Amino acid sequence: MARRLISTRILRLLVIAAIFVSITIFIVQVDFRMVFAELTKIGWKFFMLIGVTFVAYLLGTLGWWVCLGTQRRKITVTRLFMIRQVGETVGLYNPTSVIGGDVLKNELLKPYGISTELTTRSIVGSRITAVLSQLLLLTLAIIWLMSNMDWTSSAYVKYGLWFFLNLLIVGQIVLFFWLSRTSKTTGANVEEGGCFRRWVYKVRDLAVQARCFYQQQSVNFWLSYLLFALHWLVGSMEFYYILSFLGYNIPLMESLLLDMGVIAVKSLGAFIPGQLGIEELGNKLVLAVIGIQAVSVWLVVSVLRRARQVFWIFIGIICYVLVRKPDTLKLFNYGNPVRQS
Repeated sequence: MARRLISTRILRLLVIAAIFVSITIFIVQVDFRMVFAELTKIGWKFFMLIGVTFVAYLLGTLGWWVCLGTQRRKITVTRLFMIRQVGETVGLYNPTSVIGGDVLKNELLKPYGISTELTTRSIVGSRITAVLSQLLLLTLAIIWLMSNMDWTSSAYVKYGLWFFLNLLIVGQIVLFFWLSRTSKTTGANVEEGGCFRRWVYKVRDLAVQARCFYQQQSVNFWLSYLLFALHWLVGSMEFYYILSFLGYNIPLMESLLLDMGVIAVKSLGAFIPGQLGIEELGNKLVLAVIGIQAVSVWLVVSVLRRARQVFWIFIGIICYVLVRKPDTLKLFNYGNPVRQS
């Protein structure tokens, strides 16, 4: 038992170190001279980007908040916004990606008296609704692209888009069918067996939580689904404003296509902390899709989006300081931040 406790503490310290190292590497890799140069050019307009992302993050928070059901009264939207910001920051800048961020969200919610089962279910449920709404918007963006593109182009592009579109549609049907099926708990003790066995039990339990949320809280599920759809729509306006600053007036559907495309590319490099280099590649690819291939435009878009990320990193740090409680600090020492007396 003592050996397991020591190994758990060492693992937690390693994870914390990995997060701080990843954030440090990300900040060091940012060319702040170029960032300040671009910020000087656009001036106060940069705060329009911050405002857009703030509204998007607020909608994402509301999408999670409704998943808490009746127990959401125990925590304000403001406090949940800060907890979500901390979790999303950690999720972006550590090798475990969203898993690490969601685990931290779970720990930060414990002092508020919300049941552990409901906390886990809300996190899993909000992640499911976020992904499903994202897939829907990506499907609509692909349909819009196909309805407006020149079909005399390469046959590879034509059939590739058709294949991808059908894959998205089938994928969503399969996911909703999977959610509608009944699940039975494993009835096993997750502490038994080796590490892999415990991991399998944990994944099964999360699957049960996701299905229970969909089947037992359908109203909250669809409300969360709608809020996350709005979250993605508002977030995609960042591309719209940046390109408008540069003199490119694009339709809102095109900005949605750009944002969904970058997210799809970033998901391939989710294990890379901060997606260093991946996001820039995604920006370049999606801009080329809509016919913008100027290197200067790509650089400005990438720099401004990175500047926005740096801003929210510091906001995430401030949020952690504000939401941190003495019980939460025990997470780093004992692995259980809940009072036992």
